[in-house]
Amino acid sequence: MDQIAAMRTFIKVVECQSFTKAAHQLGISVAMASKLMQQLEESLATRLLSRTTRQVNPTEAGQFYYQRSQALLAELEETHSQLTHHNQQPNGTLKLSVPMDFGYLHLSPALPLFRERFPDLKLDIEYSDRRVALVEEGFDLALRIGHLSDSSLVARQLATIRLELCASPAYLARKGMPKSPDDLRQHDCLVYTLTQPEWHFKRDGESQSVRPQGPLRANNGVALTRAACDDQGIILQPTFIVGEALNDGRLVSLLPEWNKGEVGLYAVYPHRRFVSAKVRCFIEFVQERYLAPQKWDQPT
Repeated sequence: MDQIAAMRTFIKVVECQSFTKAAHQLGISVAMASKLMQQLEESLATRLLSRTTRQVNPTEAGQFYYQRSQALLAELEETHSQLTHHNQQPNGTLKLSVPMDFGYLHLSPALPLFRERFPDLKLDIEYSDRRVALVEEGFDLALRIGHLSDSSLVARQLATIRLELCASPAYLARKGMPKSPDDLRQHDCLVYTLTQPEWHFKRDGESQSVRPQGPLRANNGVALTRAACDDQGIILQPTFIVGEALNDGRLVSLLPEWNKGEVGLYAVYPHRRFVSAKVRCFIEFVQERYLAPQKWDQPT
């Protein structure tokens, strides 16, 4: 029995709660995964997994072995990563999940430079706004934007992104310039559906909230920005989406004396003692490019 392969397979089976999913992520057959688990349990003379028709769960002994195996393999991987980091470029495949709009507007144009720096590292990227299950789906890292809930994952903030309220000059000429957050109730608001239903504003200790109403709701910030540029209404979007339109005059910032809030750009990855070289190099690359908040407001 290959002890390391058996430990890796056991960890993946526990995380996926399935032989089939674990085998798929490891690139081996279900029969091989089952054989390795059988050999591992026989070598330890201990039952590690409790199997049902729906899922697989660790026994008490299996939970202990899972925790110790994770630590041992993490240290082994870190030793390998440290040597890789010092002696050669990171390699293998880095599986990423990135938000659709941020990925399209900002990550994709930067990929040629990343590939130039790390030519031996392959990228497997899912562009999606869904919250992927990192461990269960085999992702190494996710970039997420917004306020994160507590979890067993590590969330490292890479940048702070302002929210901006804006509309086109033609729309404002037609409908008038709002003087306060309350005036937005009389305007056509273009609503992003994947965030909180109210828009929040703060100024000198004062807070106001408005529930926006209007002719268009969508789950895509780029589409809403296009609609705003086409004189359809007012949007509240992060500056990494609307920054270019603000800079070239297609959109105008509204209520400048009010703070409209901000969101964080986070790198999220499984909680481990050590971070692999391929994950570390990607985090450092993104942080290098986008750490400064004013980056979002500068013309590209």
